[in-house]
Amino acid sequence: MRKNLSALLTLALCSLASAEVIHVVRKNDTLHGIARKYGTSAADLKAYNNISNPDLLLVGSKLKICSKQARNVTYVVRKGDSLAAVASRFGVKTSTLARINRISRPDLIRVGRKLTVPAAGGTAPSRLPAVQRQALAKIRPTPKKWTKIVIHHSATPVDDAVNMHRVHEDRGMENGLAYHFVISNGSRKASDGEIYISKRWKDQLDGGHVKKLAWNQTCIGICLIGNFELRPPTTKQLDALLGLCEYLMEQCNISAEKVTTHKILHPGHTVCPGKNFSLSAFSEKISSR
Repeated sequence: MRKNLSALLTLALCSLASAEVIHVVRKNDTLHGIARKYGTSAADLKAYNNISNPDLLLVGSKLKICSKQARNVTYVVRKGDSLAAVASRFGVKTSTLARINRISRPDLIRVGRKLTVPAAGGTAPSRLPAVQRQALAKIRPTPKKWTKIVIHHSATPVDDAVNMHRVHEDRGMENGLAYHFVISNGSRKASDGEIYISKRWKDQLDGGHVKKLAWNQTCIGICLIGNFELRPPTTKQLDALLGLCEYLMEQCNISAEKVTTHKILHPGHTVCPGKNFSLSAFSEKISSR
C-alpha cells in the first residue's frame, strides 16, 4: 500500500512539474533495468506511464521519466547512431548534447564514444535569475544569423551601459552602444552581475564591437564592465557571463568552441578583455555543464 501511495504521489508531482525525459524501449529492456539506469524505481515508472503489465514492454515504445527522478545518463555510441538520433531518443536537443559533450562536429561521432545525456529535458539549471531569463525569452534570435560570441571588457573600472551608449553615439556609431549585452561590476547604476540587454539584441541588429563588418554581422558582443588588465572580473560577473553564454549557445546553436574574445578574434589589434580574463578557464566551465 505504501509503495502504491508513493508511486501515485510521484505521478502527481511529476504531472505538475511537466518536465520529463523520454526513454525509447529497446530489445531486452526491462522496467527494472530502465529504472536503475535513471535512478528511479520500477513502481514509479509503472505508475507514471500507466503500465498494467511491466513484463510486456513493446520495443520502440516511449517511457516518460519524471525530471525529479532522472539523472544524467551515459550512452555508448553504436554503429549507425547519429547525434541527432541519440538526442531524439532521449528527448533532448542536438545542440545541447553537442555542447555538453564538447562536440564541435555533430555529424562525426565515433562508435564506442561515451556521451553524457542530461536529465530534465536536456538542460542544466540556468545560472540566470528568473527576471533576466524572462527578459531574454521575450526576444527571438534571428535564425542562423549568430555564429560566435565575442567577450570584451570596457577597459574602464567604473562605467555603466547607459553612459557607454552615450559615448558610442558621440563617436558617431549608428545605433549607439556597440555591444549586444553589458554585464555590470556594480560600480555605477547597476548591481554586480546585472545584464543590460541593448537595442542591438532586442532588434537583432548587427554589432559594432569588432573591426570587420562581416564579424559584426555574425558575432554577438558581450562587454563586462572593468579593466581586466588591472584586476579580474567579479565572481558575479563571471556567473552572469556563463549563464548568458549558455543561454545564447542554446538559442543560437553555438558550440563552446565558438565562444571567444576580442583579442583572439583579432590578434595584434587589441588586448581586450585583458590578461586577467582566462578564456580557457571560462570555456572549461561551459563545457562541464
